[in-house]
Amino acid sequence: MRDPKDVCILFEQDVDFSQTLEHIGIGASQQLSIAGLHTRKHNSFSILAMPLGLPSKVGTKQEDRVAFYSFLRNQLDPNGYLLLGFNNALNLSAGSQANYQRSSPHQIVRDLEQAGFTAVKLYGAIPGLQIPEYIFDLDPRAVRFALQNRFRRKPSILRALRFLDGTVGWRRMSNFLPCYFAVGSA
Repeated sequence: MRDPKDVCILFEQDVDFSQTLEHIGIGASQQLSIAGLHTRKHNSFSILAMPLGLPSKVGTKQEDRVAFYSFLRNQLDPNGYLLLGFNNALNLSAGSQANYQRSSPHQIVRDLEQAGFTAVKLYGAIPGLQIPEYIFDLDPRAVRFALQNRFRRKPSILRALRFLDGTVGWRRMSNFLPCYFAVGSA
């Protein structure tokens, strides 16, 4: 088990999210803004988590994103991990996360690998990043399980999911999830 002091949650100032973190035992000393990360004395982290995603102010160009991810990798222990949440670029209902960039799974993997992260792994998350009910591997069986259980009381959605399973398959459906988490090794 890693020492909790070696874990840092990085997000833009959001009082509600900060209170949620404190409620589950992640104190203010483990929460940092991007400005706070830039100005703190250098102590590396074993885990750096950005559960709400890449802040919009980082820049939307690939060079900006890769440079920021490289900076984060340098803040990690050699065997450290980055956990990055992101809303799907195709998710039009993610308006509440306007301070964070949307992306595609392919783009995140490419950016993190270019920044020097290895073994980047993706996980689906529903219904949202702040309090996900399900976090699951993008394996077709896991996607099917999560979606069927999430919508078990909504027969019309279940019928649509069965139809899509027969036409495009669960593997392709994973490209249309509302949000994801990526984990990369430093």
